[in-house]
Amino acid sequence: MRRFITPLTVVGVLLTSTLIWACSVPVFRYALERWPADKYNVVVFYRGELNPEQQKIVSQFDKAGTISQQAANVELRLIDLDSKPAPDDVELWKKQKSETLPLMVVRTPLPAPVPDGYWSGAMSEDNVAKLIDSPLRQNIAKQLINGQTAVWVFLESGNSEKDKAAFELLTKELKRMEKTLKLPEIDQADIEQGLVSVSPDSLKLKFSLEKCSREDSAETDFTRMLLATENDLKDFNAEPMAFPVFGRGRVLYALIGKGINPGTIEQACRDLTGPCTCQVKDQNPGTDLLMAVNWEKLVTPATQDEKELPPLTGLIGFSKESNEKTEALKMPDILKNDLAQSNAGSEKMDSSSGEKTNQSEVTTVSKANGATTSTLASDVPENPNQSVTAESTQGSSLIRNLLIMASLMIVVILGASYLLMARK
Repeated sequence: MRRFITPLTVVGVLLTSTLIWACSVPVFRYALERWPADKYNVVVFYRGELNPEQQKIVSQFDKAGTISQQAANVELRLIDLDSKPAPDDVELWKKQKSETLPLMVVRTPLPAPVPDGYWSGAMSEDNVAKLIDSPLRQNIAKQLINGQTAVWVFLESGNSEKDKAAFELLTKELKRMEKTLKLPEIDQADIEQGLVSVSPDSLKLKFSLEKCSREDSAETDFTRMLLATENDLKDFNAEPMAFPVFGRGRVLYALIGKGINPGTIEQACRDLTGPCTCQVKDQNPGTDLLMAVNWEKLVTPATQDEKELPPLTGLIGFSKESNEKTEALKMPDILKNDLAQSNAGSEKMDSSSGEKTNQSEVTTVSKANGATTSTLASDVPENPNQSVTAESTQGSSLIRNLLIMASLMIVVILGASYLLMARK
């Protein structure tokens, strides 16, 4: 009897954990709403004091600085090499093999796939602007915010024959996945608990595909970042790669060369569209990208009147060159108003209540024009049987809670039985 108790206890614990952490919301939507982007680490090595121009760049990372206002997921550390830095910092400095000062070293979030940094260079306004933002990253963010399941980034190898074959295969398979995959049915209890803020009917399966050339100077830093999401990707420069990006700019993993095939593409799509069985972000695969996007303000469901989103721009006004590139980095016309204006417009339109939107309608982003997300469940006309629905929801939540309590009781009883047997 005793030898059966321990396995039963483990089963009870696993059952309880599953009930507590299981979630019926699709992974891509749960990640978009509830997984904050991990921060990149920028280490600045210098000696003595920074001059006024350099201090101005550093100030951009302060709470009131431009980078903080743009909500880029990055943090800054200053290391004075003349002030007895920590051994680990000295080691990081030596590995850069550079005499440039001040020197910026950029590392992916912990646990860093590339712990020694994937980029290093002089601390300049232009370098900082390119590190935190780029046109392709803004395009990816727009599509994710507007309800895209995932944006696949196709990183070209430079071999036209290989790139063409892989790109065509990926395009074909993603279209097939849109037709064959099904989203999980979301439990009413999960909706009541606020695990998803949009109507389940508004969630759609939609994969987009964006090309990225290794020769594109505007995306050089982004390319390096993609290759830093895993520690050995830099060894496959001669192969095309595909990166499924979801949530708040999170790369699931990379498909490389012949690894871009129907089986791996389908598996990745299933991983993104299945129920979020574990709500703990760190226990899920993937690496976040560095992006200048205020996800907290932008990842909000559209109102009945489809309020507009503010522009997703980088360090506008940060440097002279970035000023010249402002027009290229702006969102489409529909997204040009700032958040305050859009909120005011939404309130004004809400008061009129003269228009209704179709709950199931979803508009996606294209390069030519902008779009908005789907309507909220709260936008649906009131149901005359609303009280019945509420009672059903409460009953579902009650059953779930009873199952959790029953599982806990089983664990306690089995644990006590085990202790008694051990004493005998």
